[in-house]
Amino acid sequence: MTGLVEKGKAVDIQTRHSTNQRWNHARNSCSVPAPGFLFIFCSFSQIKTFNEACLMVRKPALELFTYLKSSNFAHPAVRYVIYGEKGTGKTMTLCHVVHYCTRQGWLVLHIPDAHLWVKNCRELIQSSYNKERLDQPLQASFWLKNFKTSNERFLKEIKTQKKYVWGKRESTEEGRPLGEVVEQGLARVRNASDAVGVVLKEIKQQCHLGSFRLLVAVDGVNALWGRTTLKKEDKSPVSPEELSLVYNLRKMMMNNWSGGAIVTTLSQTGSLFKPSSAYLPQELLGKVSPGLFLFFPFTLGNKQKSWFGNCVHFRVAAFALWITYSFILL
Repeated sequence: MTGLVEKGKAVDIQTRHSTNQRWNHARNSCSVPAPGFLFIFCSFSQIKTFNEACLMVRKPALELFTYLKSSNFAHPAVRYVIYGEKGTGKTMTLCHVVHYCTRQGWLVLHIPDAHLWVKNCRELIQSSYNKERLDQPLQASFWLKNFKTSNERFLKEIKTQKKYVWGKRESTEEGRPLGEVVEQGLARVRNASDAVGVVLKEIKQQCHLGSFRLLVAVDGVNALWGRTTLKKEDKSPVSPEELSLVYNLRKMMMNNWSGGAIVTTLSQTGSLFKPSSAYLPQELLGKVSPGLFLFFPFTLGNKQKSWFGNCVHFRVAAFALWITYSFILL
């Protein structure tokens, strides 16, 4: 579909972003083309039904786009925190921002669910870089794979600023494409956590140069300052800062860098040791959160009745198209 659409109709999100998004476009459903949703919605099994991802446009997302467009990227990165009660669309709003920045040519550092890094870890090993930290090679390699898919162009253009030694016979020389660091983490899973740390470090140090814009997008950022379910060999609990992935990601939450923006959500879903009704920043982040003590809040309210009607309209149309296509194949 092309052009502007009537309320409740679906439109290709690529077309939508080529026009000026206005407040009255909110509540429209926007379809994300297949190349886009493969990495943005990698954790959503629902899109397999119709092989399509569709976003409900929300006002906070449109407002965020306005702020991102008018940002002075010579200044420290601004932190935006999206919060609201369960089921109000925080994750989908973040996905909309991720897709928007991808379409604008930004390098996107996306963490679809930070809570997965602090619970149910299948493999936990001592870091070879810092004996006081613990690596999560499986989570790290999975993230590197998705990061490579969504930012392949940048991995060829960005060069390493120093030499990195991975072992007695393996190293990445200064001036090599950052993609080689990613490949090292994928080929040698044991080095995956260190590779993630190098990638984040290099990107953070170079984004102020202006050759690319950086979006750091984290869903469930409160997980970085909560408690974990992980245990050490002596059965003592693991604190978040002892995890290499969390330690390095926390650095990206600091606004001591320029050339991009930080957009996060607070999520009770998957949050550990928090009341099911908690959703406010002071409830989920706590009193002391060193990396997020100053941020720009965006609150999402409960869904409106008109949203339900628009969703039904889209579902009916999509199901009818699916049935028609199935009969054609028969």
